[in-house]
Amino acid sequence: MKRMLTNAAIATTMSLSAAQAEQDPAGKVDPDTAQIITLVSSIPLAVDRAAYEIAEAAFAPLVTIDYTSLWGGEPAKMTPKDLMAAWRGIVPGFDATWHELGQVTVEISGTSATATASVDGRHWIGNEIWRPIGKYHWDVEELEGEWRVTRMVFEMTEELGDRNLAARAMEKAAASN
Repeated sequence: MKRMLTNAAIATTMSLSAAQAEQDPAGKVDPDTAQIITLVSSIPLAVDRAAYEIAEAAFAPLVTIDYTSLWGGEPAKMTPKDLMAAWRGIVPGFDATWHELGQVTVEISGTSATATASVDGRHWIGNEIWRPIGKYHWDVEELEGEWRVTRMVFEMTEELGDRNLAARAMEKAAASN
């Protein structure tokens, strides 16, 4: 299934840019902060667009992924390729997804950084929707001159809609592979 960027997603991206500009009206955000904001913001957009190669490039060679607030279990260490395989095992099973990020905040200390943003993850099958809502936390390292995510945590604060859509999406994704 080919994914299309909706007018709402474009408007949100533009409003995020406006929010960042309001936070930094004199344009004093340094280049590293800008690169990190772009890096972490690219991940959900790339996944929503089924541009997994872009999302994969955002991660370090080994990354810790923590969705325990959503699925339980333990955080997992994996390669970006394995993470993309996991996402391909569910995301294409939805008719549409939209992970709307709030303003990204960044703190840099040398070659390490942290970034956070609120997220509202909308997932549709037909007119049915599942919305895990919360906050993303990213640990970022400068590796060979490039910022890369070494750890990504989703902290769920609210869940709306039907969680069973996730199981249906996994079934649909598996059937299409």
